[in-house]
Amino acid sequence: MSGDTLEPTSVAPNGDITAQREANLAKQRQDPRRLWFLFWTLAKPYWKYGPGAKTNVCWVVFLGLVRSGLSVVFSFISRDFWTALHKKDVPMFWRQITLFTVVLLSALPILVWYSYAKDRLALRWRKWYTEKVLGDYFAKRNYYEIDQSGTVDNPDQRIAEDIGSFTSTSLSFFMTVLLSIVDLVNFSLILVSIYPGLFFVLFAYSSVGTIITVLLGKRMINLNFLQLKKEADFRYSLIRVRENAESIAFYRGEDREKFEISRRFGAAFLNLIDLIVWSRNLAFFTTTYSYIIQILPLIIVAPMYFAGSLELGVLSQSQQAFGHILSDLSLIVNEFESLSAFSAGVDRLGEMEEFIYTRFGRDESLVGAKMGADEWSPTDSNADDGELDVYGESGASKEFAQLYGRDEAIARFRKLRLQNLQRRESTESTDLLNLEDGAVSTHINTTITPNGEAKVVVEDLTLKTPDRRHRTLFENVSFTLENGERLLIVGPSGTGKSSALRALAGLWTYGQGTVMRPKLEDMFFLPQKPYCTLGSLREQLVYPTPVAEAAASTAELETALQLVNLENLPSRVGGLEEVRDWSGILSLGEQQRLAFARLIVGKPKLAILDECSSALDTASEDRLYSHLQSIGIGYISVGHRPSLYRYHNLVLRLGSDEQTVSRIDDTPS
Repeated sequence: MSGDTLEPTSVAPNGDITAQREANLAKQRQDPRRLWFLFWTLAKPYWKYGPGAKTNVCWVVFLGLVRSGLSVVFSFISRDFWTALHKKDVPMFWRQITLFTVVLLSALPILVWYSYAKDRLALRWRKWYTEKVLGDYFAKRNYYEIDQSGTVDNPDQRIAEDIGSFTSTSLSFFMTVLLSIVDLVNFSLILVSIYPGLFFVLFAYSSVGTIITVLLGKRMINLNFLQLKKEADFRYSLIRVRENAESIAFYRGEDREKFEISRRFGAAFLNLIDLIVWSRNLAFFTTTYSYIIQILPLIIVAPMYFAGSLELGVLSQSQQAFGHILSDLSLIVNEFESLSAFSAGVDRLGEMEEFIYTRFGRDESLVGAKMGADEWSPTDSNADDGELDVYGESGASKEFAQLYGRDEAIARFRKLRLQNLQRRESTESTDLLNLEDGAVSTHINTTITPNGEAKVVVEDLTLKTPDRRHRTLFENVSFTLENGERLLIVGPSGTGKSSALRALAGLWTYGQGTVMRPKLEDMFFLPQKPYCTLGSLREQLVYPTPVAEAAASTAELETALQLVNLENLPSRVGGLEEVRDWSGILSLGEQQRLAFARLIVGKPKLAILDECSSALDTASEDRLYSHLQSIGIGYISVGHRPSLYRYHNLVLRLGSDEQTVSRIDDTPS
């Protein structure tokens, strides 16, 4: 792209404001109501609409209940075992050993199958939810909006890692809570039958322990959230070095890159130290708490045993029952560290869902968007405005929306998002966002050219950056591009040339005015730095169409390569089906020519070219533009070279003071 740059999405005037903002965000992450809302919103769709989810979870619950019942059976076997030892009753002792063996062999398949069924269910849930999130992520270019906003960091980690952690931990925690309730009922009856006072001591002990644990460990929720973020930032910096190794080598930037990577690792390291310190502080209490459990029931019931009113087996059973019940009531104490890490993952996934649903709720131009699907396909995200229903009849889009109904789903996410934004803005001196009723900014009105024409009409277009400052790039630009005409956009760097193309593509929607253009599937965009997808040479040429759906024959692909002077590329790499790291083995000029071949194969009605020949010599540039003219494709170009004028009919000049449109014939080149 050209020199258009976004201003920082968040600028704090001083360190105190930054610290206050971080404190507000940390407070949000510790809000149990917000965490519960996010958890329920993320978890409910699969259990309500996932294929086979209800049947599978019922099966896991059944096995879990049987497993819980076996714990009660084993407690009675253990009681009689210790009673036989106390009475020196040899026949009774061996009967209990035999009974224990029979029950264990019978229970073994259930115990093993329970863990297996639970893991399989968590895996199915992860698969379904990952596909749903990918559908949301790519629908209507949400991935681009997330990247531009800067408010949702490292979405790759959230999708690749946090989803797996969320599904497995959610299911484990659900089963733990459910079985704890069953255990609590079963063993409470046993304990009350032995000595009611022991139950009330246990309840008071666990209540005090839970309160102290929450107070001591509350800060760990935010520390875990920050740890995930800082670890992801560290990993991303390493990925950037791998992707830009040659540029770094040319610049001899090894020391600078090492410094930046070390800085990010240091941030993760220091945060982890804080996390370990708070874990240590919490461990002082939880360790003491867990060890007291071992003697507390004995202290209470031992006098009864010494008085002869309680058998050794019953004493042993009371200790087991006490341990089970206390474990059930002390769930937060025992699982607090893992729960704090889990809460951080929920918050990160929830942030991304909030962003997507708030965007759909506030942006009227996205009413026709599809929010992802159970049966997701890459073509869904390329559908044009108005052609897909945001809450369509198939897929997880409908399922997720039906959690609370269409309007309430959007309203709840919008309310939560606006609360977050308002908290942030309470510490920043800015009036850049109008948060009333969820309106963030005015939007460009985009319509589709009727009758499938390749005509472009821009009226009074004012374009603003999509960051929080919404800086105005240019104002009141108007022009008409008829079928087959060719427009060149020129001007100094930073005046909005490439941004104008983003507006035509629907990537940037902040501003005012009207844009009428062909459908997106009738347009083809060539950026200055071409994108090479992961796949074969054939896949590069037909991108973004899947190979199975591509209409172009092998002969057509070879012809396209010949037109861009890459006819030897297939033989050089091993054929059209060869998979390579194309960004690594092709020069920038070769990548630009490959992108032109992709355009030729795509046969669009209108091409959008953003300095797409900047790495080519003038002879290659002339060959490619001349071919586009010969086949009658209209195009809009951004460029600086004077040689580009002869390939265009119109020129749009963008400047800091004024914008003008004129015909090339009337303009000196």
